[in-house]
Amino acid sequence: MNSRASAPTVAVSARTEYLTDRHRVVARAGAVLLAAGLLFLVALNLAGAPGTIITTTVAVLIAAALCVTAYSRFMARGALLVTVDADTVYFGREDGEFVSYPLDSLTAARRGGPAEVTSTKGRHLTVRGRKYLKLTFDTEDGASDEWWVAIVESDPAAAEILRRLQARLPAPTVSGATATPAGPAEFSGEPPPGPAQGARIVDAGTEEAAKRLWADAIRRHNGILGAYGDYELDPAMLLRYPAITDVTVEQTQTFQLALDEAQALRTDGYPGDRGLADAYQQAVVALRRAWIACETHGKKVGTTYLDQTDQDELDTALKLYNHAAASTLPAEQATYYARAREIVDKLAERGAIHPPKAQLAQLEGVARRAIEATR
Repeated sequence: MNSRASAPTVAVSARTEYLTDRHRVVARAGAVLLAAGLLFLVALNLAGAPGTIITTTVAVLIAAALCVTAYSRFMARGALLVTVDADTVYFGREDGEFVSYPLDSLTAARRGGPAEVTSTKGRHLTVRGRKYLKLTFDTEDGASDEWWVAIVESDPAAAEILRRLQARLPAPTVSGATATPAGPAEFSGEPPPGPAQGARIVDAGTEEAAKRLWADAIRRHNGILGAYGDYELDPAMLLRYPAITDVTVEQTQTFQLALDEAQALRTDGYPGDRGLADAYQQAVVALRRAWIACETHGKKVGTTYLDQTDQDELDTALKLYNHAAASTLPAEQATYYARAREIVDKLAERGAIHPPKAQLAQLEGVARRAIEATR
């Protein structure tokens, strides 16, 4: 059993769009029409054709090229999806067959790319120019399956998926050397028991001890980022505990300031300066206190810090969201998700709640996917 963290129960999906063969055919058609217009312009001029014929012919060809190009922009793009829930990872083409593996069979999860080609067949599900996840799984016959699945690197859902996957990996065994600290999104939850409370980098007896303390601060920082990310990526959390991500709430504002401070002092590797490393360590200590205060207060007040009318509307949105999540009918899901999203949008527009963009994007994504499933 994995001792590092248990997987969150809320499913998270990341979607990466790509241009299909239809898009490429239409784009080529537009280019051919535009080139034809230019060729006719030259050819008709050389042939001494009347100006009206030249103007009309070229105008028709250029207009057709513009119409074809505009049409290609409105065509639905293909998409690759990857989803992680409590015990399974799913991935595949949005309009095709999905593959799933138990998280317990995962042996490696890392970033790769950018991809050189777009591929939607076989085990390379990549989009040209995009990063991808390299996932390796053990199979029942003792072999290993490796898949590449495209992601948008700036998508917070993709970062959360990678964090969850890596959190389910067996803890590495390090012998005779200090483990290299991982970067953002590679740990989940609170780290294993670390140095005693109050052990500071500036007081470390050796440089190796200072590096271990710095690595422990990185793990704690990642744990907080993951805990906060769970609230940002779960629309239901917004409806239950809006104060946790509402920057107008004092505790949340304090947490965000502490988060900015820790992020500003964080470095990709050990900085080599104990003063800087110690400043970062103490910023993470302050961040952890601020996060505990923020989450505790947010769960305690729920929606009660809002006006009664706003409380009632959020409660209605939560019921709609839960009803949609429990439904197995795509049309019903689309209707209830859309109504929940409309309520949240109205509350945000009039300043009753202040959700971060990531939360609104997740709710929008859930509603959009439900609508697309009805088509």
